Amino acid sequence: MKKFSIFTVGVTFLSLILGNLVVATDSGDACGTSWPFCNGKVIPDLTDFHILVEYSHRLFIPLLTVVTLINAAGAIYFFRKNRAVLAFAVLSLLLLIIQSLIGGFNVLLGTPPGFTTLDVTFSQLLLLNNVLLSYSLHEKKVSLDKKHAGTVKMSYRAFLLGFLFYVAQVIFGAFFKHSRASNVMMDIGAEEYLIRSETLADALFSIHWVATVVILVSAIWFIFYASKFRYHVFLSWLYFLTILLNGAVGLVIVVTGNVILASSIHMILSTLTMMVGGAILGGYWFKLHQRTIRA
Repeated sequence: MKKFSIFTVGVTFLSLILGNLVVATDSGDACGTSWPFCNGKVIPDLTDFHILVEYSHRLFIPLLTVVTLINAAGAIYFFRKNRAVLAFAVLSLLLLIIQSLIGGFNVLLGTPPGFTTLDVTFSQLLLLNNVLLSYSLHEKKVSLDKKHAGTVKMSYRAFLLGFLFYVAQVIFGAFFKHSRASNVMMDIGAEEYLIRSETLADALFSIHWVATVVILVSAIWFIFYASKFRYHVFLSWLYFLTILLNGAVGLVIVVTGNVILASSIHMILSTLTMMVGGAILGGYWFKLHQRTIRA
C-alpha cells in the first residue's frame, strides 16, 4: 500500500504537468467542448500540436481517477484506525471529484477567463494531499536528539509560514495569468479579459513578487535550521532551488513576453515545489519521532 501511494503521487504529478502544458501552450480549446472526446472524435488529428497536448491530458485523467480511487480505498481499508490516513484518504476522493467537475465545466464553458484558477488550485491541493497521505502511511520513525528539539520547532514554524505563503502565491499567480492580468501588464492581446485595468494588473504583479521574497527568506531560514539538526537537508535545498529557479523563470517570462517554453517551465517548477513542500511537511508530521531522546 505504501509503494502504491508513492506511485499515486507520481501519477498525480504527471497529470498536473500535462495540465500545466495545456495551459502554457494555450491548448485548452483545441478539442472543443465535446468532453471527454476531442472535437467529437475518439482519435482526433494528433498531427496538430495543441490537440496532441490537450487530448493527452484528457486521456491521462481516467488513469489518475482509477489510481486515486484504489489508493484511497486501500488506505481506508488497511489503515482505517489511523485518523490521519483516514482523513487524507477521504479528502483525496473529495478533491478528485471537485477537480474533475471543475475541469469538465472549464471545457464545456470554453475556458472562460479566470475559471482555470480553480482548476489549478484543486489540482495542486490534490497533489499536496496525496503526498501527505503517502507519508501518513509510514511506520518507521526518525528519532531526534533532545538538544535539537527546540531547533526543529523553530525551523518548521519558519517553513510552514513560508509554505503557506507559497500555496497562496500559486493560487494568486494562477489568477494573475488566467484573469488575463498578465496579458494586460505585458501588452499581449487576448480574446477575453477578466481584468483590464493596467494599474490593477501592475499591483497584482507587485504583490506576487513581494510574496516571492517572503517565501525565499523563509526557505533560506529553513535551510539554516535543517542543516543544524541534520534532517531534511536535501529537501530544504531542493525547495529553495526550485523557488529560486521559478523566480528567475518568472523574470524571463516578463522580459520575453510570456513565451511558451518559459511559461511551461514556470508551471512545472511550481508543481515540483508543491510536491517537495508536501514531502517536508509529511516527514515532519509522520516520520519524525516527536518524543525526544537523550543524546
